Amino acid sequence: MSLRFRLNLLITVMLLLFMAAMGTILVKETRVSIREGVESATRVTTQMLDRVIVSAFINPDWGTTHDLLQQFLESLGRVRSTDIYLYDMQGRLIYQSPQSTFKADENPPQWFVELVAPEQEIVQRRIRYGVMRVVSNPSGAIREAWSGMKPLLWVAGGLFFVLNIGVYWMLGRAVRPVENILGAIHRMEHGDLSVRLGEFSLPEFHQIGQSFNRMAGSLETRTEENRRLALIVKQTNDAIMIHDMDGNISFWNPAAERLFGYPSHSIIGKSAAILTPEGQEAELGQNLESIAARRTIENYDTQRVTREGRIVDVSLSAGPLVDPHDDRVIGEICSMRDITERKLAEEAERRLEENRQLTHLIQRHIEEERRNLARELHDELGQYVTAIKTFAVAIGNKTREQMPDVEANAKTIAAAAEHIYDGMHNIIRQLRPGALDNLGLKETLHDAVAEWQRQSPELRFSLEFFGDLDHLGESLNINLYRIVQEAVTNALRYSDATQLDIVLSRDENGDLMLTVKDNGVGMNLCQVDQTRHFGLLGMRERVQALHGQFELDSQMGEGTCIRVTVPKREKK
Repeated sequence: MSLRFRLNLLITVMLLLFMAAMGTILVKETRVSIREGVESATRVTTQMLDRVIVSAFINPDWGTTHDLLQQFLESLGRVRSTDIYLYDMQGRLIYQSPQSTFKADENPPQWFVELVAPEQEIVQRRIRYGVMRVVSNPSGAIREAWSGMKPLLWVAGGLFFVLNIGVYWMLGRAVRPVENILGAIHRMEHGDLSVRLGEFSLPEFHQIGQSFNRMAGSLETRTEENRRLALIVKQTNDAIMIHDMDGNISFWNPAAERLFGYPSHSIIGKSAAILTPEGQEAELGQNLESIAARRTIENYDTQRVTREGRIVDVSLSAGPLVDPHDDRVIGEICSMRDITERKLAEEAERRLEENRQLTHLIQRHIEEERRNLARELHDELGQYVTAIKTFAVAIGNKTREQMPDVEANAKTIAAAAEHIYDGMHNIIRQLRPGALDNLGLKETLHDAVAEWQRQSPELRFSLEFFGDLDHLGESLNINLYRIVQEAVTNALRYSDATQLDIVLSRDENGDLMLTVKDNGVGMNLCQVDQTRHFGLLGMRERVQALHGQFELDSQMGEGTCIRVTVPKREKK
């Protein structure tokens, strides 16, 4: 039963009760009025006939009483609300008053007659030679009352019908917002959380609409958040599971299935100890104790066992699951991430760092051997070559006039010694530039650039320094020098450049930046395997040994740029 019908039925019942009350009052007043009229008419008629009877008795010469009374009644005719009957001594009816013709066309219903008709009153008088009976008859008064009440009933019925139609129509307009609200609730029930109610003219419905819209907005936001959380839980690569405080699994996401191999239906309800490797059983209890104390576990590296018995390294994070109603810890939300690859990467990084340290140590030993070799060449072989040249010059001077052939041979020996000496110095410079130990990196690079400029006059060199480059230390000096040496050597061999710029700087934080750039033919880095180019590989290894960054930038026709950044290292 709809609200509109119920309200209309309630109003109809109230109208009926009102009309019944008014009808009851009206019928009661009508019955009283008819009764009083009938009683009055009966009394007046009785008094009048009593006087006629008395007059006939006093004057017997007028004739017999019943004859006189019959004559009087016939001349009297109809008396309102009264029926008069005259009987002779044998009980035969000798007179009956005529029927009332007042409102004869009215035919009131029986229920109305029964409601308003008063009790019948009978007055009887015995007269000489007969009996007179006066009986009250309210039919005329009833017809008159019905005649007056019938229009009222029609008016009341019409008004009742019109009021019902009007009330039903008005209720339809008044409760129309309820239909909109019910429709919106129905749509929300079927999952449409975007439904909103419009503005209502009635303040009550307006308030309901505003409350509904706020509720729908909040529900849509919460549902969207829950949907996103559910998607995150389902699509995340982290294995997420929920344990109760006894360690039994109650939730198991798809990532957990992929990681451990257990389908959700086969592991829910089982103890999380099934995932714990042998010898680590106490870890689960410790974790649950921490959760019971409302402590979280963050990125704890441990191990778990899969369905196939394979041990996997995992990073475990866990937190308490709290009942919002009584703020009681009811379980543990646990996420695990497979860190096997990370462990392998860390191991590879550790080994790579060991290799770098070994490479650095080897390079340092190589440089040490080069320096020793250069010193030996300079000190030992240099002295011998110098001595040979000195002896050859002396022999030439002594045999210049007497033995020209010997002088010529001596000059040849001296020239060969000079050539050997120059070659030895080039070898020494390649092994270990002497200026590096005596004058520092800046002067050594100046000398090296001057030598390269002498060897390649068609190539313009630019060398710039910025910041404090003194006291860098032997390791930094020799490695930076070797990097510049290798970069320039590659440029001289392959770049076909006309300009080569070298910039070495040190910022206020102590970080070193080295740039070697040429304007040569460049190269396609996508087609170059840098691991097979030992020059590039050597430079990269030197930079990585210094914990720096090595960048190579080159494009065809636009030259090549090598950038090296070495962070400041704290002195030990």
